[in-house]
Amino acid sequence: MDALTVLAIWLHTVALVIAWGYYGILGRIALPALERTLDSGTLPATLMGIERRAVPLVGLSAVLFTLTGSYLLVIDPHYAGLGNVFASSWTLLMLVKHVMVIAFVGLAVMVDVLIRRIARTTDDGRRASDLRWLGLGAEGATGVGALIVLLTAVAQVSA
Repeated sequence: MDALTVLAIWLHTVALVIAWGYYGILGRIALPALERTLDSGTLPATLMGIERRAVPLVGLSAVLFTLTGSYLLVIDPHYAGLGNVFASSWTLLMLVKHVMVIAFVGLAVMVDVLIRRIARTTDDGRRASDLRWLGLGAEGATGVGALIVLLTAVAQVSA
């Protein structure tokens, strides 16, 4: 294994852990704690503060994940080319993994939109509903991140 491949695998893994970890911590730790300790006037500003700090890191992670993932896919000897998803169990697993990555990104965007909407709304009922959806979105992203890691492991074993 060459140094470039090792670096790509490491960066790919770190990028996923950063993004996956953010949503896991947000959904499991930060959001429940903030909802229990902050009043309805302080919570939106706090969530926006967290979001402002997280977005650059998660965005950089997404770029690194995409670049390193593309590189690792193309250099893998099991890669049969774009569109050849039924060439082997590995290629099919990679297709499913990439569908899960798209789902992860969709949930991440949903979380971002909800945080911004929570920060803007003055309707307590709407805010409470959005907070429930925010928690579900963060939990969903965490679960999908876990599936991505599982599919990666299964693909490695099946190769």
